[in-house]
Amino acid sequence: MIGVDFTVQSAVMRLIAGLIIVALQGAAIAATAVLLGDNGPRYDGRRTLVPWPHVDLIGLGTLILTGFGWGRAIDIDPASLRIGRWGLVVAVLAGSVALFIAAPVLQLLAAPLIERLDYTAGVTVAAFLADAARLCIIMGLLALLPIPPLAGAHFLTALGLPIPKQAGLYLSIVLLLASIFGVTRYVLKPAYDIIAPLLLGIDSFL
Repeated sequence: MIGVDFTVQSAVMRLIAGLIIVALQGAAIAATAVLLGDNGPRYDGRRTLVPWPHVDLIGLGTLILTGFGWGRAIDIDPASLRIGRWGLVVAVLAGSVALFIAAPVLQLLAAPLIERLDYTAGVTVAAFLADAARLCIIMGLLALLPIPPLAGAHFLTALGLPIPKQAGLYLSIVLLLASIFGVTRYVLKPAYDIIAPLLLGIDSFL
């Protein structure tokens, strides 16, 4: 949902945070897939913390506008995984877990940086880190939904359910509209309200 708090500053913060988050999540998924036996993500250039290979333009744009977004899907061959299709589940979970770990780490960085920076810069950096930590949890949860183009679409493949290639684009538009009209927030809120206080504190409700 595009709220009244949407400003140029918040858009820039979401852009920077989004690039960091999709890189971390994508690299974690790709590295897990490679570790489990599929070298495809490495050859595709996805086992990297450089953001650009992981960016989905619609997903990043949705994040900037609404605070909900996603990265570019990673191709994983279940036949190459040592534990078969279960490896898809492990890879997706690894991406979300990486973000859940990053969230409190980012929040913890705020205090020491505030002490070392002047007041204006310190407040800006603290606000960015708090927003980035919150976005880590949001995108980690969103990625678990079994909907293309989200990482959770691999859950459908693990269950043997075919996914048409064109579904990703169409459902990206659906996710964009769902986020604009607040549907995504409504779906994720119950899980967020449980996980965010555990990782970030009692004032971290969506």
